[in-house]
Amino acid sequence: MKVITEKGIRYRRNNDAAILESCEELEGEISVPEEIDGAVVIEAEDYAFSRKRITQLELPRYLKKIGRYTFYRCLTLQKLSFSDSLTDIGAGAFIGCNPKEVEIDFYQGEKSCLKSILDEVRYAFCVKMHFHKEDGTVETAVVNFPEFYEEAVENTPARILEIQFHGAGNRYRQCFYNKELNFAEYDSLLSWTINEDTEEWVTNLVAYRLKYPYKLSESAKERYEDYIKAHMNCAGRYFAEKEEMEMLKFLCENKYFTKEAMDIAIETSAQEKKTEILSMLMDEKRKLFPKQKKSFEF
Repeated sequence: MKVITEKGIRYRRNNDAAILESCEELEGEISVPEEIDGAVVIEAEDYAFSRKRITQLELPRYLKKIGRYTFYRCLTLQKLSFSDSLTDIGAGAFIGCNPKEVEIDFYQGEKSCLKSILDEVRYAFCVKMHFHKEDGTVETAVVNFPEFYEEAVENTPARILEIQFHGAGNRYRQCFYNKELNFAEYDSLLSWTINEDTEEWVTNLVAYRLKYPYKLSESAKERYEDYIKAHMNCAGRYFAEKEEMEMLKFLCENKYFTKEAMDIAIETSAQEKKTEILSMLMDEKRKLFPKQKKSFEF
């Protein structure tokens, strides 16, 4: 056995495998290498990153396991990246975390540990899934999971505590079979998130599902398109505020914008002084809604 410390992270090497034991007071964006001293990093031990002020963490491709409470109270963790090699997650690994984005690279199919993460994180977050094909191409899906919370309510006559769920997030977290996300079931829950979540949140979920339509059926696409067309005022304002240039371009290219929605997005960009977004939207407005030439009758 050999102990190696590199860039503030301590590893234990055992033959051709390395185990990440612990780390110093790391901050900011961290990328764990695939190999240390010629050994492949395959595991992170209990509490390995606990309480560290990490904002983004990229785990190595061949990491198979993370231990108990590995990310316990990583309060600043915003983004986590890993591959489908990671299948074993210890209890409490994500307690006290509120990641905004999870990114997964799939090389062996569609199974992953995503369900285990969702079981521990009740807050809303975005998941980017990259499916690497044998021919070298990559298909991407972007799915958003709403938040939810539980409430214990006493059934007074029966003296029984009943658990009630608020928010659509709990239903979305059940769309997994044998560690694979069932996209059809995910798409069937649109009415639930419309009833339970904000217009901005639903608009974001719908727009990204349309932009990255991995395994999106025609019927589900129609439902999403009906929603985005009816809520383009919100979409224009929301994505302009977030400065999401690529999403705004997508909405323009697919002619989802109405003139009213375009004017709202332009006004939002001007008020927020987002000059690049404003310039792009002005150009798109001229293309989508050209001024009518005046005609004169004699």
